[in-house]
Amino acid sequence: QRCVLLDGGKVAFHTRAVHAITCSVARLCGGLQVWHVPTHLPGYHAPTCFRPKCAPSTTHTSPLRGAIVWTCRYGTYKIVQGMPGGEKLTGFTRILHRTVPDECMDEIPTFHAKPLHPECDGWCDFPVADRPNAVAQWISHVQANPSELKGAWVAILECDYVWMRPLPVPGPASDPSVAGYQFRFGYINPAHPNCAHIIQRLMGSGSPQDVPGSGPAPAVLRFSDLQVVTPLWEKLTADIEDDKEARDVLGWVREMYAWDIALAKAQVPMDTENQGSTRTISQPPNDHSLGKASLFHYTWGAVYNDSTHTVWSWDKRHYTDQKYSLRPEKLPLPPEPFEDRKWHLQDGFPVDVTMHGTLRDMLSQMNKAIETLPDLTEKFEALQAARAQMRR
Repeated sequence: QRCVLLDGGKVAFHTRAVHAITCSVARLCGGLQVWHVPTHLPGYHAPTCFRPKCAPSTTHTSPLRGAIVWTCRYGTYKIVQGMPGGEKLTGFTRILHRTVPDECMDEIPTFHAKPLHPECDGWCDFPVADRPNAVAQWISHVQANPSELKGAWVAILECDYVWMRPLPVPGPASDPSVAGYQFRFGYINPAHPNCAHIIQRLMGSGSPQDVPGSGPAPAVLRFSDLQVVTPLWEKLTADIEDDKEARDVLGWVREMYAWDIALAKAQVPMDTENQGSTRTISQPPNDHSLGKASLFHYTWGAVYNDSTHTVWSWDKRHYTDQKYSLRPEKLPLPPEPFEDRKWHLQDGFPVDVTMHGTLRDMLSQMNKAIETLPDLTEKFEALQAARAQMRR
């Protein structure tokens, strides 16, 4: 299954057969991830933009618990930081937009933004509507505290990513001919006949053909460009929320469309890279290998079946229990030894040796990170006790 939206709220998933289902997605140990590259390097500063939370007490269950978020957003980041090129990953920040701090505050570098919709601490219709504003708050914080900005480039990432190698630097940020880069999502189609008139209305001048089919993550761009894009992104997100037709037609990916329209209006140069050739993410088992990408996006589930039964499975939606947030457990690896054509996926697609090795590599990297994660049980219980005392 393939996740259509950034983390937060409900997400539409699609199988290879394009059969849609909906699933609740957690907001745990999340926020915005930023790593910095010094401005004197041809590098970049990278924040990630989402709204998961490290709050297992929430009544909203999640297929993306804190343990997994940790693994992808910080644990594997720390691993690749020690690789050649990792010296350009010089900072990491989580933007947390909820009303209260969480038990991950001391474990992950965090900027705590004030949410526009406090009710989204539990459940709300569209929690990602807060995301542009949270980024705007972080930008204002950095402007007031410039020493916290460690580089000229920014990478915006999702929480369900596994770092496999450092993201490449686009080039000198001082060179205006050097563009940033982002991932092309096939389901974002601004020029589609069903929505082109809405995109045109939101744009004002310009053409829907000029709007990229991407979203705010994964994306690498200059911090100065992010400063220009974010106010437009925030306004367009609000405009869509106030426009019933736009809400209905653009659906759960409407805030992604707001990002794309903002890029077009601001005329920020971005290379929108296709699946298979991108420097950003690979999505196994839909993608059989890492390719040129730097990160895995574990949005798809993988189920190995033989002729009679299920042999092995991996899906982030299986890790919704609170225990996976507080005390992570290692993830089961695909079965060995591999035998060609013995197994097929849940959609009937045969498992080949390349796909098998890719799934093994992704989960092994996650397990390496899990080995480094602390047990947050006591911290969580202390926070819960303190909050209960405050309510008395």
